[in-house]
Amino acid sequence: MVKDFLYSDKKIYDAVHGFIPFDEFEKELIDTLAFQRLHYIHQLGIAYLVYPGATHTRFEHSLGVMHLATLMFDKICKSVRPDVFHFVPRKGSSDYLYWKRVIRMAALCHDLGHLPFSHVAEKDILGHIGHEAWTLKIIDSAYLKPVWDRLKASPAYLEDLVERNIVEDIKKIAVGESTWEKLMGTPFSPWERIMSEIITGDFFGADRIDYLLRDAKSTGVAYGLFDYHQLIETLRILPSPDRGGDELLLGIDENGLESCEALLLARHFMHRRIYQYPSVKAYNFHLRRYMKAVFFQKMLESVDEFLSVSDTDVISALNKAAKNPNLPGHKDAECVIFRQHRFRAVALPDTITQKHLQEFKEKHKMTDAMIEWEFHTVETPPDRLSFPVSCRHVIIRKAKDCSDLLLKTLSKRSNWVYISPECDLHLTHFLEKWTMNPSESHV
Repeated sequence: MVKDFLYSDKKIYDAVHGFIPFDEFEKELIDTLAFQRLHYIHQLGIAYLVYPGATHTRFEHSLGVMHLATLMFDKICKSVRPDVFHFVPRKGSSDYLYWKRVIRMAALCHDLGHLPFSHVAEKDILGHIGHEAWTLKIIDSAYLKPVWDRLKASPAYLEDLVERNIVEDIKKIAVGESTWEKLMGTPFSPWERIMSEIITGDFFGADRIDYLLRDAKSTGVAYGLFDYHQLIETLRILPSPDRGGDELLLGIDENGLESCEALLLARHFMHRRIYQYPSVKAYNFHLRRYMKAVFFQKMLESVDEFLSVSDTDVISALNKAAKNPNLPGHKDAECVIFRQHRFRAVALPDTITQKHLQEFKEKHKMTDAMIEWEFHTVETPPDRLSFPVSCRHVIIRKAKDCSDLLLKTLSKRSNWVYISPECDLHLTHFLEKWTMNPSESHV
């Protein structure tokens, strides 16, 4: 395995990170049909109808996640506090090289299970588990078996780490702890938890860092740019401030607080300007409704069927449906392809409930084809700001206790209503009256 990393002379040029090196095993994975399919999965759905530059794909994003995850892994294994020294593998050791291999392969695999157009129709078609369940199926499929067989037959693996199952480790790190426990029912070890945080972590994850940077660059919206180099430079494995040091977590040195604040601000503004932008939401609404109605019954029957469908297939079907009123999904396809008569997406005040919308719908005699809404599930939000911060390299505090700005920029999810053009004026009047006096009924 030492030889593998010393001779990683293959490379690919990325628009965000520059040259990204990879070795022969990673090349074999990249060349599989399952990974090449990601060339044809747009990262931001059909946001390119609003932001023309948003044509980047899950392929380049996965390479970027591998690059960032490697930088993060190297950093936490290099900058080690004395009280966690026993926990971290030494650079150059078999454990170090094994986990570096695992985290790079897991980064490449983490998005293999995405539907066409990424998240657009994920909840409607795949349910609450999401694309991760299909990621696990694809990793276990015949498409990737030759890669794993060759990897397990390599001399370094046979000599040093036969007690571990490298494919299972890749699967665990690729989907993260909460999804793995939901699907498989087994917990992570403390080290596996740290490794999965590097890729899928809600705050520091390489997945999140790369998509913010890449989405900002591709759309031209500069809000997503922040000093991620400083963030990675200050990453540490630290004792939990809550449990007297018994639990180890991914955290930062105090010099990285400003970069954490910048990351949270970037995420906040990118949600407002791109991910939750009304025009983007409206186009994605039509595409989601079309995909849910007509496109994916057969696709979910097997891995073969799943991998045979990408964005190009959906676009081809949309074009046909838009021109033929007799085909299922014609109206939604027409809205996407011809950009006419599309619904308007409106973010709702928190005080409006589904009951209010139902009364409004009944009063104006609207059908299901004229109005729809989506309300997010009310859940206890994750405590994103409980990660540890090393102050003066000794004292461990929670991030929320170190920065007022972090507490003030928590992202808030909105509820949305989608209204057809002929009913738009009714909704406008309803919302205007509600804004002036939310305590009264204005249906």
